[in-house]
Amino acid sequence: MSPLTWQRLTVVGLVSLALTWLLVRMVDTSGTTPPVVPWSAWLVSLVAAACVLWFAWQVRQFLKGKRPDLSPLRAVRTAIFAQAAGYVGAVLVGGYGGYALGLLDAWSHGPRREVIISALIAAAAAAVLMIAGWIGELWCRHSDDDEDRSETSPA
Repeated sequence: MSPLTWQRLTVVGLVSLALTWLLVRMVDTSGTTPPVVPWSAWLVSLVAAACVLWFAWQVRQFLKGKRPDLSPLRAVRTAIFAQAAGYVGAVLVGGYGGYALGLLDAWSHGPRREVIISALIAAAAAAVLMIAGWIGELWCRHSDDDEDRSETSPA
C-alpha cells in the first residue's frame, strides 16, 4: 500500500472537479433546475472524518506502545479506511466544487445561490474528510515503513 500524497489527492480532486463542472454545464444549458445538496451530505462527511481520526488515534497509541490490546489487523484496516477517506474526500471536494463552479454564473438568482452555497458547504466538509484521511493514514504509519521505503528508493 503506497502512502497518500498531496499530489495524488490534488489530481483526483481536479479530475473530479473538471468532470462535474462539465456535466453541470451540460445539464444547466438544457434548462434543468439543479437540486440542492442535502444537509446530510456535509454531516456524513464530518462524521466519517471524526471516525477516521478516532480509529487512527487508537492505532497511533498502539504504535507508541500505550495500547497493546489493539489487534494488528484492526490497525491495518484503519490505515486502509483512512486512505480511502482521503480519496473519497478528494473526489467529493472536486465534485461539490465543480457543482458550485458550474452554477456560479447564476449567483444573482436567489434559488441558484442557495444551491451554490449548499455545494460549497458540502465541499468544505469533504475537505475536512480528505484532511482527516491524510492525517489518519499518517498516524497509522509505522516508523519501520519509512525506513524500508528509504532503503529501497534509488539514490
